[in-house]
Amino acid sequence: MRTWAKELESYTHDYVRRGGKKNRLKQVSLIVNFLEFTDAQEGLTSLHRLGKRHIINFWKAHREMPEKSAYDHWLGFCQLWSWLGKSEKPPRPHKMIIEDSTSDDVGQQTAICFTEFSSAIKSAREAKGMPALKLANLSGCDPIIIDEIESGQYGSVSISVIQGILKVLNINLIIKNAGLEASTNS
Repeated sequence: MRTWAKELESYTHDYVRRGGKKNRLKQVSLIVNFLEFTDAQEGLTSLHRLGKRHIINFWKAHREMPEKSAYDHWLGFCQLWSWLGKSEKPPRPHKMIIEDSTSDDVGQQTAICFTEFSSAIKSAREAKGMPALKLANLSGCDPIIIDEIESGQYGSVSISVIQGILKVLNINLIIKNAGLEASTNS
């Protein structure tokens, strides 16, 4: 048995015995999958040697993972981080930080890229501390439409409505060959 597997067993034994069994078994399974991936990539020797870099490498290798699965993995990573006594949360999925080379500031601006309009709009609105009602007023659309868009239900929302929201939030669209990305300047 690998040393990291022995270490993990000491944490998971009591964890799986309590609470929602199916959910906890699923989280442990996702954690094991991540550890096996990391071990195959870099030869993991101890759980305490894990860091943000390992999580980021996992996200980069699994970019096409659905949001729900990525979120489930992230919750598993949070549990692993708490077992290891790490003070920060692990890096979140489906976001990548890039530097904006057109910035005039001495400290360059960063842009966070998203693959979904819903997550870009919600993240930008929350980062600005803007309630959905204020965004609706500024963009000239119904607050219910804002809620629907943020939950990923675009329905019959026209692109002009989405453009108005993106403009109010200062979100730039970048269309690549592989798909669509929305980025928000922070």
